[in-house]
Order: sequence, then C-alpha cells, then structure tokens
Amino acid sequence: MGNSISHISGRQSGMNISTSPQDTAQSSKRNIEFDDSASPRKRRLLESYSTGDIHQVIAIQLQPSTIYRCHTDFTNPVAKRLYREASDVFLKRKADTQLDPFSMKHVKLYEPCNTTAFIWSLPAEILVLIVALLGAQDMRCVAQVCSLLREIAGPLFFSNRNFPTSPKDLFYIRVDSPSFDILSTWIRMDAFRPPRMMLCWLNSDLRASQLSAFLHFLQSVPHKSIQYITLFWNFDILASPILPQILTFLENIRASGCEELTCMGFYHFAGSSGVTKLTRMHGHMGVNHLKAFEASSGVLFSPEFFPFTIQTICSSNLEKLRLSYIKLSSAHWEKLMRYLTILALVELQVDADCAPSTLIRFLARHPAIHTLCIVPRPCGTWRTNQITARLTLPISKLDGPLSHVLLVLRSLRTLPTLTCLALSLQAHDALPDYLSSVLQCVDRCDSVEYLFISLPSQIHSHSAMIWPGTHSAVRVRHLAFDSSDIVRTSLPFAEDTLALSAQWIQAFPEVRRVSMRGYSALAAGDLVDIVRKVVAADVELSVTLHN
Repeated sequence: MGNSISHISGRQSGMNISTSPQDTAQSSKRNIEFDDSASPRKRRLLESYSTGDIHQVIAIQLQPSTIYRCHTDFTNPVAKRLYREASDVFLKRKADTQLDPFSMKHVKLYEPCNTTAFIWSLPAEILVLIVALLGAQDMRCVAQVCSLLREIAGPLFFSNRNFPTSPKDLFYIRVDSPSFDILSTWIRMDAFRPPRMMLCWLNSDLRASQLSAFLHFLQSVPHKSIQYITLFWNFDILASPILPQILTFLENIRASGCEELTCMGFYHFAGSSGVTKLTRMHGHMGVNHLKAFEASSGVLFSPEFFPFTIQTICSSNLEKLRLSYIKLSSAHWEKLMRYLTILALVELQVDADCAPSTLIRFLARHPAIHTLCIVPRPCGTWRTNQITARLTLPISKLDGPLSHVLLVLRSLRTLPTLTCLALSLQAHDALPDYLSSVLQCVDRCDSVEYLFISLPSQIHSHSAMIWPGTHSAVRVRHLAFDSSDIVRTSLPFAEDTLALSAQWIQAFPEVRRVSMRGYSALAAGDLVDIVRKVVAADVELSVTLHN
C-alpha cells in the first residue's frame, strides 16, 4: 500500500547507513544510499530522518506525552500528500521499528504487499463522509481520538448538536446546560477562539456533570478572556437536588476572572428574604475581577443564595451594581442599602420598592455615581417629606418613575446636564396633569439631550393628557414618547395616548427630533400629520407602531 521503513539488524540491504561514535560526535549527518526504486519524495523524507531530526522522532516515541498538536490545513493538497507520505514511510510500521540511534545499522526500503490500512491514510473527504454517518455521541468519541479526527468530526458534531460555532473570533455564544459537555471538544479545536461573552441557560433537568463540564471549560481558557457571563433560569432552583453544586458553580464563575456577571431568574419567587442575616456577613474587597454584577431574581436574596450575593458585592471592586426584580420590602431595602458601601460605584440600578429617602442616603455616600436607574412598579407612591440630604453627583443619566426622579433632582446641589432623562409615568402622576409633572423634572435640569417619556398604561382621565399651555426654558434636543405598555384595546382617537401626547411637543420649543413608538389606533402617517402641525419644518420625525 505504501512504503514503510523497518529496522533490520545484521543484514545487507539496498540502503546502508554507516555510523560510529566518532562520526556521531563530529556530525549528526548520515550518508544514505538508496535503492533505485525509492521515489524522490521518500528519499527526502528518509534524509530528514537520517539527520538530527531523528532524535526528535525518538524522543516522541519514548515520551508520548510530549507530542504537541500542530495546526494542519487538511484541505491543502500539498499537506495531504505530505501527510500520506509520512504515514506510509513512518507511521504504519512504527510499532515494528526500533528507533535506537545506537543500535540502528540498516534501514531497508521496500514495498509491502499485505500491510494493514490505517484509517488516517484515507483521504480527508472520505473520513468526513464516514464520520457524517455516526450519531452525535459517536462523533464526540471520534473527536477525542486524535487531532486529525477531531478537526474532521468536530464541525459535524457541533452541527448535529445545534451548537453555534464559527472559525472567526466570536464576540458571544449562547449555550444551554445540555450542551455544556460540548465545550470540552470545542476548546480543543484549531479554530477555537475564546468568546468575550457567554449567555448560558440552565434547564430544570440540570445535572452536576454539566456544571463540572462548564467549570472545566472556564479553567481551560486563558484567564480573563471571557469578560461577560450571563445565567438564565426559569425553574424553582431552590428545589433542585444539586443546589449545593449550583452554589459552588456560581462561586467558581465569580472567581473565573470575568468582569461582568448577570444572574437572571424568571421563576416566581415567594420565599423569605435572607437580608435579616446581613449583619453577620463580611466580605474581603478585591478578591475577584468583577466590575459589574446584576442580580435580577428574588432567589438571590433567599437564605440559601444570599451569602453568595452579598459576598459577590462586598468582595468586588464593583463599578456597576444592578438589583432589580428582587422583591424586597422597603424595610429590607433600607437595611441592605445602609449596609453597602462600594467606593468605585458609578452606575446603580434598583427597584422602585427602595424608598426615595433610602436611595438618596445611599447616593450621598457614593459621590461618583453618574448613572441611576430605578425600575418602576405599578401603583407605587412615596411621601416627599423628611428628605434633607444634599447630593453632589456627576449625574448624566437618570431613569425611573417620576416620584423617585423628581426627589433625586430636588436633592442635587446644582442643576445637572443630562444626556438622558427617562421618565415612567403612572396614573397617580397626573397632578394636575402629566405634562406639568414632567416639566417639574425637566426644569430641575440645566439641559437635557434626550428626554424619554413612557406613557402610563391606562388613562383614567382625558384631561390628564392635555397641554396646559406652558413652555420649558430648558433645552431639550430629542423628545421620545413610548406607549408600549398601553393596554391594547380599540381606542378611539380621543383616547389615543400617542396622538394626545403629540401636543406636548409644543412645551419644548428647542426640540430638533421627535420619536414616537408603541400602540396607537391611528396609522403612522396620520400621527406624522398631527405632529407636523405643531412642530417646525426642520424637526426630524420618527414613528414606529406595534402591530
């Protein structure tokens, strides 16, 4: 089938190698005489084995653990031919060849007539067709045999398991827990590049072996190469039989070197809070590389998960902290915010269940915060008295319900210059009307580049949407209205909130761009015609309606 080399001791052959200790000391080059039947390519291969390269071959046979995987392009015809020649000359009869530089005297080149055909001597195209007939589990086993079969079986294995990979540098990859075992094969591929972001979905049938496979992958990639890790789940994680392993899993991710960790659960949590144990916990600052942490589930504040949550916050030099949809009472929020001190914090997100007074006292201890977001909750009202703290903040982005935003703006010592002011209107904000409440916030600013108004989900009074005829002296460049939360019913024109809010544009005479988005009983063209009647001709308009 091809040519091979074999060690024959004490017998003459067509190829003679004469060596002596003195010749070896002087030069590693050997003189070789070939039979006429040897092809030029085989001559060059054997010549390379007769030089100092033979020592490397001997070392590889004696120490298999030192073999290193090379990056071979098997689609290159030259590489294919070279690989086959090397297989014919050396690999096929390696078991019969004793590569000892002190005892090897003669090497014979011959054409065997009955030799075993090794699978790697087949063309790469044939190997691809063979592997394509296998099942997913068999493909995975084949990919673990050697680098050649891994490069052939790997892409087929990933496609069979619907695992999205690309030879290009990926920015992010999405993977669910049943596919965690694929990561160990993917990382060994020649085309592997560590993604910067991983979006991971934990299924209800989560197993400890899947968590171990994911952690092994994190430990195998270069440190800090994966910067963002997001975990999702939609099951009762507290009832999982592997809850201790899940906690260990989260702790290992925290220590993996990632910069941003997001834990987001969609399962309704109605258990008790672990904030009551807060005074007995302590963190050690700077033991991991986290710069941003988002906890978006009440489970993370349960007695089982709360130690992990508070240690993550207290042991990290966080710049961004997002605590939303965690279902804490105002008393628990007050206790939590009083306990936390994060010196490097510049971005904060909390629920509207956190009382304005609690929030302002926390802001007073963190003077570097420039981005503040309060997630609104339905029918949430707060008293505006008993807030005496004065804030000095470089605030540039402010987002939240009007009740919180207005109190924060009132507490600032100087009028801020905002790049974004986002207001979520609710039914109780119509005192006397919605626009008057909005103007109270805007007038507390020096200028607003982008004013975003989320209209209330239900309008209880038509008079609440009227324009009182007042104008704002604050410059607003971009004005946006959103009615995505409106209850979708067949509203007549008189109750269409987007149509009614169009008259609010007159309150901001310096606006240069208007955006409208959400539900409306009117067509987009009709809304544009209404807006054109109240704005200057050079104002840019954008209308996007949901079906």
